[in-house]
Order: sequence, then C-alpha cells, then structure tokens
Amino acid sequence: MTSKKILLGLSARNCVWWKALLCCLIAMGAMGCSGGEKNIQPTEIRSPYAYEKVWAVAPFRNESGTSTADEVRFAEQFSQNLQQVRGIGVVPLNRVMKAMEAHGLASVRTSSEALTLMHALNVDGLVVGTITAWDPYQPPRIGGSVQLFSRRGRLESIDPLLLRRAGTSTAAPFVESDRPVSQVTGHFDSANGSVLTALQFYSTGRTPSDSASGWRRYLLSMDLFSEFVSHALMRRLFDAEWRRMAARPPDVVPSVTSDLPRP
Repeated sequence: MTSKKILLGLSARNCVWWKALLCCLIAMGAMGCSGGEKNIQPTEIRSPYAYEKVWAVAPFRNESGTSTADEVRFAEQFSQNLQQVRGIGVVPLNRVMKAMEAHGLASVRTSSEALTLMHALNVDGLVVGTITAWDPYQPPRIGGSVQLFSRRGRLESIDPLLLRRAGTSTAAPFVESDRPVSQVTGHFDSANGSVLTALQFYSTGRTPSDSASGWRRYLLSMDLFSEFVSHALMRRLFDAEWRRMAARPPDVVPSVTSDLPRP
C-alpha cells in the first residue's frame, strides 16, 4: 500500500470520527434543550414534626361572592400538594366528604365541627380553608385563608386526672385544642410583581418542555393558577408551623398513626 493510500485512509477515518463527534454534540445539546427547566426539581417541603403525621383536608368554604369558585377542587389541589410534603400523610378527600356526610356536615364552620370530623377520621390534623376572592379574568386573582386544627399530646397541657385515668398505658392521652394551632391568609393577584416572581419559581420543574407559553401557562388556566395558590398557602402554613414548633417543646407522644420516627 502506498503512502498516499495510507494518508487517504487516515483522512477518511478522521472524517468519520469528527462526524460522529459532531452528531454526539448535537444530540447532547438537543437533550439539554428538551429537558431544560423541567430537569430542575421543585424544592422539597418538610414538616417540622418529629414523627409522621396524617392530616385531612376539608372542602373549602366559598366566601368569594362568586359561584365560579370550585371549593372542592381547590381542596383537592391543596390535598395533592400536601401529599408532596415529607413527613405528612393525607387522607383522600372523598373519604373526608363521606365522613362529613355521615355527621350531617355540609361544611366545617366551627371548632366543634372540626374536632368532630377529626375524631371521625382519626387523624392528627385537619385543614379547614376558605376562598375569599376568586377572579378568573385576566389578570387572575385568588384569595384564601387556611386553619390547622391539631390533635396533640403535650406535656404542659395534659391534665393530671387524665394521666391517672390512663392507668399503666405508656402512651399519654391526646389533648385537642378548640382553636386552630396555626392560621394563614393570602391574596394572590397576578398583576402583582412579587406574585409573578413566586409563580415563576413555582413553575420551575413543573412546566412541560413542549409548552409554548412556558411558565405563563399558569396565568392562562384558572385551574393551574389555583394549583399555584393552593401550594403557596400550604407553604405559608408550614412556615407558621415551623415557627410554632420552634417556640415550643416537641410532642411527648408519637402520631396516632405512627410510632416510628420519620427518617
């Protein structure tokens, strides 16, 4: 084989190699573009409790003045967001509604009704919410408030008489508060710059890569915007619970549904 043929063979092999490399680079670039923002995972929310808790969410009350607000759907979205919180289990909304029906509750309006429903479901906490504003027209806005009723066992609030009645049981009795342990409110007007900033942050990792409107899809659909608002209210509720738990001693008894520490 002549030196000319050898050089031609090497040149051909180099050409094939460079073409293969170029194809790989193009493919990697395409994968990066297609994954884009969706490859960034949403921030995980963790509960402040030492043990796993099981909560229930009651259908929200609609006090917005408009019948277009779907209080059941909003509660469902809140419940779905709550399921993503580490350390919190959630009772299905249909089970909550069946328990309400069995006790003749069209909605939860008083503390006694909240405690009754919490007993019926045998849960650690009950979320009761209200839709205070609902405007589906551009720019959309939603207002809401959320209360958390908690089934707790706390050393400083246990009656000695209850302890004597508990006998030799190693578990302290639960003490329920007739008032919500935490309450948060919020008004989310998409014409507000801070709300838009929070919405863009929320859309990170949740917006499909093939969405032409990107994060703005949450402004074009009231169902998606209410999903964002329910998540924002839930975050505020856990911020309040983190502050409350930091100021008080830890629970002295585990959750009614778990006796193992959360990993």
